[in-house]
Amino acid sequence: MSSDNADTPERYPSDLSDEEWAIIETVINELEPYKTGRKRDSDLREILNAIFYLNKTGCPWRYLPKDFPSYHLVNYYYNKWTHSGLLEKINADLRARLRQQRDRNPDPSGAIIDSQSVKGTPESSIESGFDGGKLVKGRKRHIVVDTMGCLLVVYVHAANIYDGKAARDVLERLFVILQSVKIIWADCGYLGDALFQWVLAEFQCTLEVVKRKPGKKGFHVLPRRWVVERTFAWLGRSRRLNRDHERNPRSSESQVYLASSRLLLRQLCDNQIAFE
Repeated sequence: MSSDNADTPERYPSDLSDEEWAIIETVINELEPYKTGRKRDSDLREILNAIFYLNKTGCPWRYLPKDFPSYHLVNYYYNKWTHSGLLEKINADLRARLRQQRDRNPDPSGAIIDSQSVKGTPESSIESGFDGGKLVKGRKRHIVVDTMGCLLVVYVHAANIYDGKAARDVLERLFVILQSVKIIWADCGYLGDALFQWVLAEFQCTLEVVKRKPGKKGFHVLPRRWVVERTFAWLGRSRRLNRDHERNPRSSESQVYLASSRLLLRQLCDNQIAFE
């Protein structure tokens, strides 16, 4: 899996540095070891550079610069890794590495849940809906993050499904990959004894709603909830996420995992422009 371009200068800010590629190459080798058979001709570093470029700039597949591999090949690997869950697993591995680097347990015990409604496009008309609260027609990105703001899981669904209902699907996904979470903070959209009791009974986890202080008007920072809002702001710097351009919601989730993984890589390498 070595790259022929390891010693060449980075062409675009989204390109993997040698240090970043060394990390992600190790992760891919661990998660998807190369099997016997015909030797792979594709340069995975260049494939990832192209995918990260598309995620950051928001360009269509056909508009990928010609110095990348063919967009057909890049799209093939992207779809393959989306359906195999590799992009989600890479994010999970990088998150655990960063937590250990910061002297934390790789598996968090606390998390924060929230959703973000995003406008759709003609391509994303399947599984789309209207969020009456935000007045947005499109989809919702439902995420759970740890107390550092690192993405744990994302679930994309029609915007007309309210948070309390979608939370069950989000949390079921979360506890498939992590059983260490014992408390989850949320906003008032998740109020309801039925949901609280279900979370406690199914996962032995407490769902706690963080409410505004009585009598306080206007904007103010709420404990715990600001962490997930900051993560949405970080992810929003990837232009592919400004709207939902994906036909398949699973592809929409992959784009979120890609944006998250890029941020994690830059933090792991102590890159000062991690969130630019």
